[in-house]
Amino acid sequence: MSYRDVIVAVTVFALLPRAFMRPFFGLLLFTWMAYMRPQDLCWGFAKGIRYSLYCAILMYLGWFLNERRKFTRFSIPTGWMLSLFICLTISLTLAHKDPHDDQVAKYFDLMKVFLVTFFTVGMVDNQDRLKKLAWTIALSLGFFGVKYGLHGVLRGGRILQGPGGMMLDNNDLCLGMAMNLPFLFFLRRMTEKRWLKRFMVIAFGLTCVAIVCTLSRGGFLTMGLVCLLIFNKLKKSILPWVFVGATVFVAPLLLPDDVVERLDTLKEPTEDGSAAGRLYAWQVGLKMVAANPFFGVGYEGFVSNFRRFDPKQVRRKDGVMSVRVAHNTYIQVWAELGTPALISFLAMLGSALWWLRCTRNDVKRRGGPQWIIDFANMVEIGLVSFMFGANFLNRAHFDLMYHLVAMAVVLRWIARDEMARSVPPIEVARPVFGARPPIPALVASA
Repeated sequence: MSYRDVIVAVTVFALLPRAFMRPFFGLLLFTWMAYMRPQDLCWGFAKGIRYSLYCAILMYLGWFLNERRKFTRFSIPTGWMLSLFICLTISLTLAHKDPHDDQVAKYFDLMKVFLVTFFTVGMVDNQDRLKKLAWTIALSLGFFGVKYGLHGVLRGGRILQGPGGMMLDNNDLCLGMAMNLPFLFFLRRMTEKRWLKRFMVIAFGLTCVAIVCTLSRGGFLTMGLVCLLIFNKLKKSILPWVFVGATVFVAPLLLPDDVVERLDTLKEPTEDGSAAGRLYAWQVGLKMVAANPFFGVGYEGFVSNFRRFDPKQVRRKDGVMSVRVAHNTYIQVWAELGTPALISFLAMLGSALWWLRCTRNDVKRRGGPQWIIDFANMVEIGLVSFMFGANFLNRAHFDLMYHLVAMAVVLRWIARDEMARSVPPIEVARPVFGARPPIPALVASA
């Protein structure tokens, strides 16, 4: 038993009662444990305790007994999210259950993600709560950006595994770090504390180093897209573009040789074994779609059905038949859950981006506060980075993506409230005390 286990266990259990008394605090606590994952930083008894489950139970029970807010508020994006969950449930019910897979357990873990997302839409209804949620996500993920970034700078090591949860392997960790870059950048613009601004700049740079150290080519491309999108929002300055140009020329001279060799395979993806294998996995996934177009092969059924739809039956050197994951979120959803689920998934993301665009345009047209525009840009870049990185990873159930959809929804409503309060009231002329009202012309002439 280590002191770290004791500190984590005592801290979490001391905060759990407050999650019952204040459900929104419970939401922040759940978010912190989901993204920073303090339990995965332990090695002893604290690692196996399901803190998130206890927090969720107390949070929902506290809402039922103490909270006046609704559990959730429905909108177009959350309506498509509900449709996706229904398709997922139907697919799991109709699909053949593999006795070696824990599909049901994974289904309930994913149900927790959907419930927390709907709960977020209900609990976050003002500027203060929205910013607290964003800062919790940014600092939780920023912790690993700083941690792994320092590891890469000081020791030059390679990061081949993440802390756990949605960031278990290096590719998932890289995607989460890339999606956190706009949070680090735009939240820095929203704070007035100098020390915090400087910390966010350092965290941004070290997160970029951590992404490179994961050796994930898809993550590296996603990071490049995020930086370009951020710089595109800063149209008033040429300095960001100078920085990008300098980075393009300087980075190859500073990166280790194995990193350069890894990224150099992007030029000829068909000649690289990993990239060629992904292209082949996509072909097998499309065969699954052709055979099961409506409800797919079942939730988490891509791997268990791979050999059945693999025409080549590739055998490894140890004699085991090779099996691959989808390596593409859209093909994963289409093959496992069917066409209606893919439509719901794309419509959820598309409608969230549309709501962000409408929010930003309304605020600009009416001269609203700048923080809403920055927040819309932040969430938009985060969603676009996921949609781009999803082409290389099978992460249809990435927690952060659903959180961003929820933030896009609540930002729209909060912006409307902010704009309504900023409209000056119409002044009605009042008669002067003691003055006689004017005599109508018709009466005077009579």
